[in-house]
Amino acid sequence: MFKNYLKIAFRGFGKHKLTFFINLFGLTLGLWAAILIGLWIKIELETDRGLPGADQVFRVMEHQNYGDQVFTIPSTPGVLAEAMEENLAEVQYAATYTWNEENLFVQGDKRVKLSGIYAGADYLKIFQYPLLSGNREQLLSDKSHIVLTESSAIKLFGKTDVLDEEIEMISTDGTELFLVKGIIADEGMVNWEKFDFILPYKLFFDKPYNSWLQHWGNNGPNTVITLQENADSEAFSASIKDFIRDRFEGSNADLFVFPQSDMYLHGSWKDGIIQEGRIKTVKLFAMIGFFILVIACINFMNLSTAKSQKRSKEVGVRKVSGADKSSLIYQFLSESLLITFFSGLFALVLVQLTLPVFNQLAGKELVLPVLDLYFWAGFLLVLVFTGLLAGSYPAFYLSSTKVVSVFKNQFSGNRKVAFARKGLVLFQFVLATCLLISTVVIFQQINYALNQDLGYEKDQLILVPLEGELPEKYEIFKSRLEARPGISSVSRASHNLMGRSSNTGDVSWDGKEPGFNALFERFRVDYDFLETVGIELLSGKDFSKDRISDSVSAVILNEKAYELITQNNPENNTVIINEERLEIIGVAKNFHFQSMHQTVEPAFMVIDPTFNFNCFIRINSSSMQEALAEIEGVFAELNPVFPFTYQFMDENYARMYREDVRLRDLAKYFSLLTILISCLGLLGLSAHVAEQKTKEIGIRKVLGASTFSILNVINKEFITIVSISILLGSGLGYWIMQDWLSGYAYRINFEWWFIPAVAGIIFLIALSTVWIQSYKAANSNPVQAIKTE
Repeated sequence: MFKNYLKIAFRGFGKHKLTFFINLFGLTLGLWAAILIGLWIKIELETDRGLPGADQVFRVMEHQNYGDQVFTIPSTPGVLAEAMEENLAEVQYAATYTWNEENLFVQGDKRVKLSGIYAGADYLKIFQYPLLSGNREQLLSDKSHIVLTESSAIKLFGKTDVLDEEIEMISTDGTELFLVKGIIADEGMVNWEKFDFILPYKLFFDKPYNSWLQHWGNNGPNTVITLQENADSEAFSASIKDFIRDRFEGSNADLFVFPQSDMYLHGSWKDGIIQEGRIKTVKLFAMIGFFILVIACINFMNLSTAKSQKRSKEVGVRKVSGADKSSLIYQFLSESLLITFFSGLFALVLVQLTLPVFNQLAGKELVLPVLDLYFWAGFLLVLVFTGLLAGSYPAFYLSSTKVVSVFKNQFSGNRKVAFARKGLVLFQFVLATCLLISTVVIFQQINYALNQDLGYEKDQLILVPLEGELPEKYEIFKSRLEARPGISSVSRASHNLMGRSSNTGDVSWDGKEPGFNALFERFRVDYDFLETVGIELLSGKDFSKDRISDSVSAVILNEKAYELITQNNPENNTVIINEERLEIIGVAKNFHFQSMHQTVEPAFMVIDPTFNFNCFIRINSSSMQEALAEIEGVFAELNPVFPFTYQFMDENYARMYREDVRLRDLAKYFSLLTILISCLGLLGLSAHVAEQKTKEIGIRKVLGASTFSILNVINKEFITIVSISILLGSGLGYWIMQDWLSGYAYRINFEWWFIPAVAGIIFLIALSTVWIQSYKAANSNPVQAIKTE
């Protein structure tokens, strides 16, 4: 029986070649998009969830209260982990770990820069990454130990069998030697916080300049814990709320824990309230993938039912011959499943060919898991779902055809079928319009953010890390560079203008309301910082070497900070920071040191070369390459051990919007794909309508109708459908984008021209598609049209 179904199916494919091709191509594109999005969603959902015991791992967080604002941060005191492990019975393991830090590693003639962290001895007991070598219980227990990832070991040694090998690290602290005591398999690095090496936290904690880590009032590193199996995380979180306050009276931090496995997708807060975070993007693309697949299925349904008039006689003959309804349903579903199967094979080939491009767009390293049984099981389920969805309506509709209506030629007038078909086309173009509207809004918002006045001049500004011997030789480096004609100014700072770095709430002023507090960003800078970076001074004066007091008792505030401290006392000209009274010598224009997702926060600048490892260089040459070559020459002469590296500040700023740019690009391509698949269906339907109206068109031509009037006969119903879909899709797109734009503190308005622009694009593409078949029909021989039966 099944063999017979296949024969009939292949015979039908050959008879209706255009319909077969459109269905095959449309389903292939739909499955291709669904597989790519599915692979992306899979790796997103697996991030931070694939390690043993991940359900019991929690990040320790703080809600910090400043005035009417609540900042939720992962930074904690440097002594928190040890205190929690000692005092809280629910804690099995606790570890502190730092931010990523880049250092130069030397092994033989190889010099490689690697980025890594300092972490407590329990870190690898909490995050149980699979080890290629090493004893997990002893790793990070000695200050002379280092743990490498598999890829970094290969970079340095060319192999992974390097246990107890010695490695040299060169940093601003000088040269240090370490013994390799463990290698982490790359395959197990399923977390979003990447690193190349791990050094013991004790080494970092004991450095003389890190004495601030010992104080409960200071935050910096992260703390992660593993709770005992019987511990209630919510009850535990409530019990530690005042853990820091009990040890530091001036603290304004509410401590709590959050599941580490949820940090990547859900770890976003606003005013102390958890937001959706990245899971919103995952849901969005899951919806897009599903809708693209549904649109491809709609094409199948539409074209199959459109051909129902021709298939109806086949159904009538088969029913007269004794076929029952179930056998006819099986026949039509088998055709649908067969096309879906072929589409699935083509989609897999297309996925394999396009994965490198998709990985570049998505910023992932996705692979087609050909050896994963779960993948194949899921793939088969998608194929079956797609085949049944695509073939369900045609199968049940055609199998219900009455034999009498077939032979009386009453079948073609079924208004319900025509209405359903129009409804499905409407649904397709509603989604296409919504996606295109969303793409336009996202594109405009990202462009707005990237080209907004930041309060400093990011173009022609580069950032060079001061490492090795350069911090000590900075003045020589600066003077030699500024003597070059292509370089206008050089300065340094502790801050890289790429997000929050160092901040304090220990700021007070005359007239400050009791109990009020605010979080100020701290910029430790050197002379000429404002000039080099391009920050405008609105009033007062810049720091000057001619005034000795500027280096010890002067401060420059941004507008936001100045407005805050003069709100109740306009005559204020001093501010107390960390119990030191400083004179306000200038007020700088507000400048963005975070993305446009956040508002400008109060900030102050003081002269302090401590930890100023970011060197800003302003280029005034028309030849950037020549200027970079000059900088590299001076750098190599003064700091020959380290390779010369630099960053363009405009590119650094753009990186803050990396996720948004990826969202923009993916939405753009998937919206175009949606339109393409929708127009494929429109092409098939217009061909069917033209075929149905062949005799009418022939008669009209004989009676002298113009080509335009004949085109209007075919096009008018599609124009109506597309018009309605644009109205509905625009409303849906507006609603979705208003929600998305709310994530930006500085955002565009939904401009009136977005909808006409999208409407024009949709109309142009849709009508061009219909016009192909309409024009062909309008210019056909009327004699042949009238003779057609």
